[in-house]
Amino acid sequence: MRAIKRLSIVLALAVFALAGCEPGQWDRRGDYGSVGNEIIGEITNLDSRSRQIVIRADSGRTTMVRYDNNTEVIYRRQNYQVANLERGDYVAARVQQDRDGRYYTDTITVRESAQDRGYTGGGRLDRTEGRVEFVDSRRGTFEIRDSRNRLIVVSVAFNAPRAVTDRFNRLRSGDYVRIEGRSVASDRFDLENFL
Repeated sequence: MRAIKRLSIVLALAVFALAGCEPGQWDRRGDYGSVGNEIIGEITNLDSRSRQIVIRADSGRTTMVRYDNNTEVIYRRQNYQVANLERGDYVAARVQQDRDGRYYTDTITVRESAQDRGYTGGGRLDRTEGRVEFVDSRRGTFEIRDSRNRLIVVSVAFNAPRAVTDRFNRLRSGDYVRIEGRSVASDRFDLENFL
């Protein structure tokens, strides 16, 4: 029995090695809007002070990605600085993970600029509140019903601050929450803080 268990572990590690993945990384592909080692989606936040951007995939999952002075931005075969990126740009970020599991990028390709997409998002934080209807801890989302009886899907950044993730992990259906973040559509909200 013990030999079979060891063989199973060895085979599982071999599959991860052949796939180019580390154990625990296998299920992160595709589910978060990633293809291979790219994260694809809309930029919802840029923080030049902490050198991070937040990308929201089409699935609604948001991921925080770090960059540095050497990060290259490519748009229409031209090279730009990260400072040229805007909220609303639709991008593919080539990513790797550091030892702590945080994403960082060396190349960001702009697939569609915010202007091309007709993006009109504002810079201020929005607030909303409502009763939690459903929590999806695997995707990092929860749904609330607001005072106008609208169902809103709220996305939590993949590596949001600990206080936010701790509160998210304690959420249960029926809880009443007040939140702050960015409305990205009438039924979608990117969470920044619980109030």
